[in-house]
Amino acid sequence: MKKIIVTGSSSGFGLQTVQTLAAKGHTVYATMRNVKTKNADTAKQLLDWAKENKADVRVLELDVTSDQSVQEAISQIAAETGGQIDVLINNAGNLVDGFIETLSTKQLEWLFQVHVFGVDRMNKAVLPYMHKRNSGLLLVVTSGLSRLHLPYLGSYSAAKAAADTLAETLQYELQDTGIDSVIVQPGAYPTTDLFKNRVEADNPGAEKAYGEFAAKVKQGITNLFAPTPQNSDSTEVARLIAEIVDTPAKQRKTWFPIGLGAGQPVVESINESIGGLSQHLQSALGMKN
Repeated sequence: MKKIIVTGSSSGFGLQTVQTLAAKGHTVYATMRNVKTKNADTAKQLLDWAKENKADVRVLELDVTSDQSVQEAISQIAAETGGQIDVLINNAGNLVDGFIETLSTKQLEWLFQVHVFGVDRMNKAVLPYMHKRNSGLLLVVTSGLSRLHLPYLGSYSAAKAAADTLAETLQYELQDTGIDSVIVQPGAYPTTDLFKNRVEADNPGAEKAYGEFAAKVKQGITNLFAPTPQNSDSTEVARLIAEIVDTPAKQRKTWFPIGLGAGQPVVESINESIGGLSQHLQSALGMKN
């Protein structure tokens, strides 16, 4: 079975993915911040669950925004596994919502630190181990909002789109290796805690300039994440990730949109167009074997 690292494992897709993969017999390193403080109860509950279900889950402190934290965690994992790191699931995320003007530059930087630089930091930490074995899977959880852009969520979408682009390009660059880089693009799942853990914009007063339009936009975003009978269970994302993990190398698609409702075929079409155009251009430039 595989040795798997999951970032952002304290809740939502991350926690569900850890449990789904561990239940299938994989060794899963559930990484999160504040293991001994804020997330101490979550860590204990996860370890208790693992014991009850005879699953191999190992909780580890890791902050994707810190070079030192990432290096220490990956070094510890590599020491325990003899250098075997089969899968990295980049799931850590955060949300600062609001009109772009209301977010401070520091908050925008923070979004990119987690969603973009954090993903890059993790990829570069595990890739040397994957190259030695010529085997591995890099999986990043982005969002349908990396393709479908809405007012109030523009900063979040920008960070997710950047992460999406990095992962897509890695898939092309790794084509002659045994390593895959793939992207899961979930829709809005009210049962996750994305909005529960959201951070308020630093300059909310700037919203006044947008008048009644601001209220309409905020209501629209509320409606987007409101539970309905049609909402899918968010565990379907974890099950999809497990299927991707079990798929042989070089037989995986690049993008896996899920739970996007009426937007699903639109995102699939955008992905197909972007991928097709890039593949065509790479061939024309003599980049493909």
